Amino acid sequence: MNDITQVLNLNQLVVLALPRSRARDTLSIVCDLALKDSLRVVDGGNLFNVLLLNRLIRRKTSNVTAVLSRIYISRAFTCFQMEAMLHDLQTYHSPVIVLDLLHMFYDESIDDQQSRHLFASCVAHLRRISGSSPVLVSIAPAPHTGSRTFLTSMLLEAANHVWQWEANSAPQLQPSLWED
Repeated sequence: MNDITQVLNLNQLVVLALPRSRARDTLSIVCDLALKDSLRVVDGGNLFNVLLLNRLIRRKTSNVTAVLSRIYISRAFTCFQMEAMLHDLQTYHSPVIVLDLLHMFYDESIDDQQSRHLFASCVAHLRRISGSSPVLVSIAPAPHTGSRTFLTSMLLEAANHVWQWEANSAPQLQPSLWED
């Protein structure tokens, strides 16, 4: 994950694709960035766990309050709120992290066409923001296979860098020298 914090020193759009169960990894990045400077976090999947973040920060410094005060958080509960938050996000010269951007765009009460339109607007806002600030967007796999895969494609096409989490494969056992 240290490589990703180096990439976030550049004004680019970086996508981090990992399962929701690995949200701790994203909070670790938030911790590392907040130790250096202020940042904005937009939470789209209700993944921002302040208690866990507090513990991560405490492992690196005793000045937890100062580090936490550098993090500005917004939480979106619908795809409409996410689009509005990204639209209103002004030029911000510190990193912007969007947690689980795709989560609310899988809402079945929104049809595919409306989801595509809102998401295209979000991607355009992210590209605009990345012109003056580093932007990290975390995404998780769709809850149902095949559901709105066009969303992921749209985001990946706009990204400057894509980082994907790879599960550790089961270790291969060495065959025994002697037959049983």
